[in-house]
Amino acid sequence: TDLRSTTVQRLTRKFEVDNNQAQRVSKVAGTLFLQLSAGAVSAPELERLKRKLYWAAQLHEIGSHISHSEYHKHGAYILDNADAPGFAVPELHRLSLLVLGHRGKLRKLEADLEDIPFVQQLLCLRLAVILCHARRDPDISDMRIEAAGDHVYALACRTGWSDSFPQSAHLLREEVLAWQKTTWTLALTGL
Repeated sequence: TDLRSTTVQRLTRKFEVDNNQAQRVSKVAGTLFLQLSAGAVSAPELERLKRKLYWAAQLHEIGSHISHSEYHKHGAYILDNADAPGFAVPELHRLSLLVLGHRGKLRKLEADLEDIPFVQQLLCLRLAVILCHARRDPDISDMRIEAAGDHVYALACRTGWSDSFPQSAHLLREEVLAWQKTTWTLALTGL
């Protein structure tokens, strides 16, 4: 067992993270990340990046134990200052950046948006949080995400998906606007 996984589990228990929601977000983020990264990196690198995304998804609500208001900022602070056996300081800081960036404006991460694997992890985490906003398993069976050009990602949904899930569709449209304020673009089709 990786000591870091044990540390993540300890932190989720200590800060009373909703385990069902963490698992839901982890599953969706991992599914999207595999679609987006397949063939782009070696299998060991893909597994390493997916594991770190999984940890960030497990910890994304860690700050809500302190306050629901701006809990992503509290979560990032906790991770930057946590006693986390197994994690190197830069590795833990990267997790804190994913937790910080999983909601809200992306400008706060502008310096880190040149790192393509980080951007892919962040995008998948943000999309997973949006798709799991109702705290139940989302229907992503016909959803696909892919790189559609330089600094462009495209998320495709089946026709009629937005009629079935109007709140999720609205949140996805807002996410498009958030990415337009960066050097990256998220395009939606089928909504």
